[in-house]
Amino acid sequence: MIGIIDYNAGNLRSIQKAVELYDKAIITKDSEELLACDKVILPGVGNFGSAMKNLSKIKETLYKIFDDNIPFLGICLGMQVLFEESEEKKGVNGLGVIKGNVIKFRNVEKLPHMGWNNVKIVKDNPLFEGIKDNSYFYFVHSYYVNPLNKEYIIGKTEYGIEFPSAINKDNIYATQFHPEKSGKVGLKIIENFVELL
Repeated sequence: MIGIIDYNAGNLRSIQKAVELYDKAIITKDSEELLACDKVILPGVGNFGSAMKNLSKIKETLYKIFDDNIPFLGICLGMQVLFEESEEKKGVNGLGVIKGNVIKFRNVEKLPHMGWNNVKIVKDNPLFEGIKDNSYFYFVHSYYVNPLNKEYIIGKTEYGIEFPSAINKDNIYATQFHPEKSGKVGLKIIENFVELL
């Protein structure tokens, strides 16, 4: 069973439908239900500040998921909240499980960075199993993550600058793009996550 965290942010149903091609999925904000799941997904659309406010009730559950080595996938804003802070909402702490911050794109033609863009795979990783280098995925974001430890970066994308579009630290995986909106390659990412041991 895959738990999809409901915190009033994100297109939960489309993620659920994508996951259910490969496994059972539940949308929940209940801590006990989440901790009983084999894997957990944190989707995300919206604002860093409101996301952290909505996550405050299950913060301890999230830390337990990380500590218990339950495979975890953060998507878009669900990736950004893993970091310590974001320029989107100064003074609000992120979850801080990955050291670093979230930065707004500068000197680009338009924001948000929206639409299809390619991902350069920089490191072999089970999340990219069976996916060709420079495959195209769907993005919608104005901010990007900046991990202090560059070893966590498994995929990069270019938009004005080269930024990390996929990361992995231990049991934590995250993508800046939306796999659930990225056609066949996106579904392959979800399948790979579901099949992680």
